[in-house]
Amino acid sequence: MSRQLNVRVSDAFARTLDRVARRTGRTMAAVLEAVGTPALEAAEADALFEAEAFEAWEAYQLTGEAIEARELDALFARAKKKALGAERRRTR
Repeated sequence: MSRQLNVRVSDAFARTLDRVARRTGRTMAAVLEAVGTPALEAAEADALFEAEAFEAWEAYQLTGEAIEARELDALFARAKKKALGAERRRTR
């Protein structure tokens, strides 16, 4: 199932989108979806990471409890893995 969206973009963006669509033989919607999906996934992952970090900061401020360095390292390793995965999807 699909939905129709009306989006206002600059003339330059519309021209570039039209040019890319023509050169690739795809519809403008297909180009937008191919380019936009990885970007949206990355933005969503960033927003989730920020929300989790803010929640952790609030918990620390309220309780004074902190996590050990190895737990922090694991947290950042997971975040890096997510970011690299999103980057790979974005560059396909």
